[in-house]
Amino acid sequence: MKKTPCTLALLAGIMMMAVAAMAQTELPNTDIYLLEITKDKKENLVFQNPALITKNDKYDNQPWWSPDGTYLLYSSARDTFKPDIYKYNLTDRKTSVIINTPQTAEYSPAMMFDKVSISVVQVSRNDSDQVLSKCDNKTDECVNLFPKLKGLVGYYVWIDANRVALYMLGDPATLQVANLATGKVDTVAEDVGRCIQKVPGKNVMIAFVDKSSNPWSIKIYDAKSGKITSVVRTLEEDEDYCFMPDGSLLMGHGSELYRYVPPPSVIAPATRTAPAQTQTGKKDDDKIEKKSDKKNPNAPWEMVADFDGTPVEYFYRLAVSPKGDLIAIVTYEDEKP
Repeated sequence: MKKTPCTLALLAGIMMMAVAAMAQTELPNTDIYLLEITKDKKENLVFQNPALITKNDKYDNQPWWSPDGTYLLYSSARDTFKPDIYKYNLTDRKTSVIINTPQTAEYSPAMMFDKVSISVVQVSRNDSDQVLSKCDNKTDECVNLFPKLKGLVGYYVWIDANRVALYMLGDPATLQVANLATGKVDTVAEDVGRCIQKVPGKNVMIAFVDKSSNPWSIKIYDAKSGKITSVVRTLEEDEDYCFMPDGSLLMGHGSELYRYVPPPSVIAPATRTAPAQTQTGKKDDDKIEKKSDKKNPNAPWEMVADFDGTPVEYFYRLAVSPKGDLIAIVTYEDEKP
């Protein structure tokens, strides 16, 4: 067949539609729900009244709470195949776009320490680069914070105003700490999971999942001392978790939500409530696990909710509000992302 200008234009159009379709299918169909967190008469946690805040049939993911708990930032794909950053205001329950860049895709939003700029994982127009960028929410202009950094940034969490922990894609994936002031980048751990979290309280500690052995385990890295401390094994084949303000951990497993309270010697947040289970040392911890193993195969994790049959039955990502009264849950369809 002779390739006339019209034929070439048609083929180009078909290729563009194919690429767009591929881009669309690469992102899972996910939603974000808000649930209230209360306590019953026995002081047990209660997670109730799931409310859908993302009425969008595409990708809505990676919720981040503002420090005062009045709004959520999240990544959302709306009229394009490339996600932008949106804001959900809890006061008036309205949603607005914060970062809108049609040529690039933005994920994992977080307010920076200057309380003005928003940091994001930004994917370039041709998907060749994936960097940590600083964005102006008034002009939509974004700047790569670490232009000399080699590799693709998957996820991140700020340690302080200058240091950020990075989950770097690769085989194996690595946990690296980059310094804005010096430009220095150090590798902290290898073969890590995608979920890295700031430990609550006035400290410079972050948590990550170590996948170098089975079972996987959640560990804490202290950016001040450089020390890495083991906290608890993860639930089987699960890696998404979050902290509550009291320092306890939440993690999903199937339709169930579990909680683990680390001993005070491991995590020392600014505010600490009485732990759900008594832990006074390694020997006592071992006894607790053995005593509860027969009744609870997931010990020392304790189930606090089962969402079977609810709109949030299939979930994975979690984010608890600063006051601990709300939890954002990311749900999915079909296979878990």
